[in-house]
Amino acid sequence: MDTNSRSIDPGERFRSRPSNAFKGLISWLCLLFILCAVSLLLVFAVMVLVSPGVTEYATDSVHEFAGSVPPYLEQFPGGDIVREEATDLAYEYGVKIASAIAVLLTALILVFAFRQDRRAFEAVVARWLGWIWMEIKLLVIVCFGVFLAVVISMRTPPLIFTAGVLGVLLLYLLCLDVGRNRRFFGHNIIHSVLLRVNDFHSMTTFQQRALRRAYSVSVMCAALALFGLFGYGLLVNILPSPHRDKLALTVPFIAVVGVIGTVWWYILSLKRDLRDWNLLMDQITEMYGGNLDAVNHVPPTSNLYDCAMQLNMIRTGVQKAVEEGTKADRTKIELITNVSHDIKTPLTSVISYVELLKKEELTPAARDYVEVLSQKTQRLSVIVQDVFEVSKAATGNISLNLEDLDVGRLLKQTFVEMEEVIERSKLQFRVDIPDTPMLVHADGQRMYRVFQNLIRNCTQYSLEGSRVYVSLVAQSGVASVSIRNISKTEITMNGEDLTARFVRGDQNRTTEGSGLGLSIAKSFTEACGGRFFVRTDGDLFVATVQFPLVGGEQVQI
Repeated sequence: MDTNSRSIDPGERFRSRPSNAFKGLISWLCLLFILCAVSLLLVFAVMVLVSPGVTEYATDSVHEFAGSVPPYLEQFPGGDIVREEATDLAYEYGVKIASAIAVLLTALILVFAFRQDRRAFEAVVARWLGWIWMEIKLLVIVCFGVFLAVVISMRTPPLIFTAGVLGVLLLYLLCLDVGRNRRFFGHNIIHSVLLRVNDFHSMTTFQQRALRRAYSVSVMCAALALFGLFGYGLLVNILPSPHRDKLALTVPFIAVVGVIGTVWWYILSLKRDLRDWNLLMDQITEMYGGNLDAVNHVPPTSNLYDCAMQLNMIRTGVQKAVEEGTKADRTKIELITNVSHDIKTPLTSVISYVELLKKEELTPAARDYVEVLSQKTQRLSVIVQDVFEVSKAATGNISLNLEDLDVGRLLKQTFVEMEEVIERSKLQFRVDIPDTPMLVHADGQRMYRVFQNLIRNCTQYSLEGSRVYVSLVAQSGVASVSIRNISKTEITMNGEDLTARFVRGDQNRTTEGSGLGLSIAKSFTEACGGRFFVRTDGDLFVATVQFPLVGGEQVQI
């Protein structure tokens, strides 16, 4: 048993279940019914103790329930008949009392059975009550107090019963509101008005102007309507009778014209705002599409002029940042290119002298040193050449000899020329290349380098003794070459990061790679008009090269 495991509350499973709103409503209504019944019983008991008439009525009811005749009825003839009627009434009252007790017990059982659902329902009711201002709640309480005083003065049993039920309900809701809502006294009209004022000041200039305009139109329309009503009533009482009706109608007519004019002005202002808004959206769309020279032509009198100026400032900032980033990338690439070019000349001399040393008569130890030196210089030469080619591909200064070539035949040729490297890796290559020619328009030398880098990447980073799957398929007018292998080390980067410059799958840098193989493959593929992407799934590495087929349907890849 795990001693560190969390102890589980026996009721946690029950409490965590989803609540049922219907059960919660039933339990809530049953609880209100019980409270009303208890309250009415208490009220009746108080009335029995206070009112003599009610006491006499209760005494008669007790005698009738007991099946006996009250003492003051024994003196009248026909006591037996009265006794039989009392027995019938006792049976009837007994049935009613038993039914009432059964109903109360049923309600009590439902209250306890659905108590968890009732609590969830009460939380919803309390949340709704919390949205009501405190002043409105106090007004409701005062109005109910006045209603209760009037009902008590009238002494009408149905009204007293209704007032009692409403009182219980109101008291229960008040207790629920005070108990669950901590901001009972804080949520008032004054506080809400202050919050709205703060929200208004925190709005933008456009929002403030829009709200002011909407409020102004509303106030203007209301004022014109009141002017029309009161003006008509005033003129009807003041003007002489022959022309009273016709002259009085001029005031409502003026009010209607004013309302129509105000609404029309508001519609025209909204139309201008929508026009300016469309200008801003058009600029945003063009900027999203890459056109950083796009500007808006919002007039200075527009409510959106401030937003337009801010958008123009953003456009200027983005344009400046892009220019600086492009300049920095160009400078970096030029630096790498120049350094690579400057390193090639002395490195060629070093390689030549190393080859001359191999022809000399050396001691075994010296010959071993020369051999190691030769290997390292050759590796350095490959790295310099890779950096030089990546720099040329990044600047677009790469020469291409585009032609129609069979991608399947080129892939087979690459495997044949790298057969020795594949055998040393002790990997099992599963190659699926159809014999059907698949012509693509690309540079054969550059694509050979792409496939060479992908195969070498597999031999360097694949798990020892694992299988590498290579497939070539044609689908929807696209020739797709896929290479899948299992990495010997954990892959902690995504495919996009792996294709970046100087990034290697082996973070310990224990392999012979330069970190430019995948970057060169991607650069050469895209330079020839193809698409190169890498996908990782755990330790699974998948590299895909896609080109549109010649003569097939032109597709966007």
